[in-house]
Amino acid sequence: MDDIIIYKFIEFIIFSLYMVFIFLSIQIWFLWKDLDKEDVKINTFFNESFFKKNCIYVFSFTVFFMGHQILEGAGLPNAKIYFELMEMLGFMCIVLFAHDWYKALRLSADKKYLPHELPEFAR
Repeated sequence: MDDIIIYKFIEFIIFSLYMVFIFLSIQIWFLWKDLDKEDVKINTFFNESFFKKNCIYVFSFTVFFMGHQILEGAGLPNAKIYFELMEMLGFMCIVLFAHDWYKALRLSADKKYLPHELPEFAR
């Protein structure tokens, strides 16, 4: 395959990951605002597997973004695909990180269908 086609495909995936991350961030924000902070199930956030996964995600997207910047700054010929691949993997880690937080908050939040910012749509 041509390098330009691969590059455009990776750019499309990165854009899609941006959109998914924005959606998850908004959902997390709505869940966090409606969460009763005094009655939070603290075991959801402080179990060992949740903490390990979050540490792995943070370490992974840090390594991928640092690798992206190193490859981009090195000025290697035809390395555009490799540093875009590193950027895509970094965004995948961020989306997985946000998804885990969304799942954890969803378990702790009340079963509301609409956030309190949208009461006129509840009719």
